[in-house]
Parts: sequence; structure tokens; C-alpha cells
Amino acid sequence: MAAPRVEKRLTDTLARPLHDLRISVIDTCNLRCTYCMPAEEFHEEYRFLTSSERLDFDEISRLARLFADLGVSKLRLTGGEPLLRKDLPALVSRLSRIEGVD
Repeated sequence: MAAPRVEKRLTDTLARPLHDLRISVIDTCNLRCTYCMPAEEFHEEYRFLTSSERLDFDEISRLARLFADLGVSKLRLTGGEPLLRKDLPALVSRLSRIEGVD
């Protein structure tokens, strides 16, 4: 059963409505660009999240539904490198079916 739509909408500090949500699906990256993964911070001993520490697809979907109920209509999947997340197409399929998400 779907939760009822909430009348409250998310706004920024200038009372503008927020429509976009960025969801980081994985923190690892195979490109190691100096822009987002500088060597001084992401050195060889840096510990990335383990699979069990990341949000699972049920958790991500639930959060996306809650934000959609608050007026978010655009989801952006990011990382690291999001394509490294196992079964990413299954997550995209689930998120695309959320009412209110374009």
C-alpha cells in the first residue's frame, strides 16, 4: 500500500522548492581522477565502504519515495563511479517506477 502524499515540500534557505536529489550509490571509483579523488586523501590505505555499509536497494528506494512525496522529481545517481555498483540497472528500474519521479 502506497503512503499518502505529503503536502509539505522541501525548500532551500531562500524558500525555493527543491526538485533534485543526488544519491551516491557507491564511493569507489576505477578512474581515480585527481579532481574528486586526490591522492593525499584517497591513498592506498584509504578505507572505502564495504557492501554491508552501503545503503541497499530497498533503503535507497524507500528514501527516494519519501523525497518524491516531498516534491523531488529528479534523481541523480552518482558515486564514485556508479556503474561499479552491482546490479545498478535493477535499481534504476525500481527508481523509475516511483510516482512523481520524472
